[in-house]
Amino acid sequence: MPRCGWYGKSPGAATDHELRTSILCLVNQARERRGLRPLEFNEELRRSASAHSSSMVRSRSFSHFAGGSTVTARVVRSGYLASASHFRVAENIAAGQGRRYGSPIAILRTWMGSWGHRQNILDGGFHDFGVGVARGDPLGGGANAATYTLVFGSRSR
Repeated sequence: MPRCGWYGKSPGAATDHELRTSILCLVNQARERRGLRPLEFNEELRRSASAHSSSMVRSRSFSHFAGGSTVTARVVRSGYLASASHFRVAENIAAGQGRRYGSPIAILRTWMGSWGHRQNILDGGFHDFGVGVARGDPLGGGANAATYTLVFGSRSR
């Protein structure tokens, strides 16, 4: 059983902080189980992820390109890549309602069941990450729904 605080709470029963920290914990737990080092929380990546989750809900568009921007453009705007000469970024998105589909553990299971999302989570080349949560989902879920964006990054100067 996961040891990550509020992992089973539905979006309507949890704060944004509880949902975000549970996702971060679950991702690192999945990495550690496979012998990978944990990712470091990064505030700039969290801001990028939060803005994208909110944009998807507002625009009712469930897409990596909601609002017309790419993950790289959003990460540049966050300041994460300032002075970086080399970088890698990736993004996972998900939305769900209620405990069964919208809880942090349900979201992680969805990502781990998807080849590309799983690859991002288990990519040993990433060092940093941030997660954003917005209430509701692009398809119109109510107060017990949430939209998640997880942004991964690594950079060198």
